[in-house]
Amino acid sequence: MGKAIATTRERILEQGLALMSQAGLSGVTLGVLAARVGMSKSGLFAHFRSKEEVQIGLLDYMAEFAAEQVVAPAMKVEEGLPRLKTLVAKWFGWTRRAGLPGGCPVAAGLFEFDDIRGPVRNKILAMENEWRSLLTVLVRQAVEQGQLRGELDVDQFVWELCAIYLGHHAAYRFLHSADADRRAEAAFQALLKRAAPPISDRSRTPHKAAKRVA
Repeated sequence: MGKAIATTRERILEQGLALMSQAGLSGVTLGVLAARVGMSKSGLFAHFRSKEEVQIGLLDYMAEFAAEQVVAPAMKVEEGLPRLKTLVAKWFGWTRRAGLPGGCPVAAGLFEFDDIRGPVRNKILAMENEWRSLLTVLVRQAVEQGQLRGELDVDQFVWELCAIYLGHHAAYRFLHSADADRRAEAAFQALLKRAAPPISDRSRTPHKAAKRVA
């Protein structure tokens, strides 16, 4: 019985993630989701007690899904700039490659819930802060490796990187720009170029890395 319940909940979350990607968090209601899954609203109510509980559950499910698609591959790459570049490459346009019919629910939720106080907004805020913290860690590691300049304003770098992602999201999803990927990559490369250490410092990078390993 417990396995059957878990399977049903998994099916609800899978269908809900696709719906959330297309219709946004506000578009995920018990009635709409029940119809999509092919069950009664009362049946769905046995798994989620409210619309907010569904939305938060879907955000948690999306976080796990994104971690497999974006974070896990990057963590297998060498620490420093290679890891940061891999993460960004997997991050930009990840929903399309993951087979989701719409864009990133969190990116959309930043605007959808900007003035709507409550547990769903708090969840989105916590997820966004956690993501930016991860980016900050990876950028700092690149600085420590000597792959980015030592005096780099890491917070500003992360701010601009997130702005590029949101710009890519808007260009791809709303404007349907065919060059969204190319322009996002160009913006990221320009950001890296401005953050690169002076040429004289780059020649010492292998020594710094070797000392760190030792």
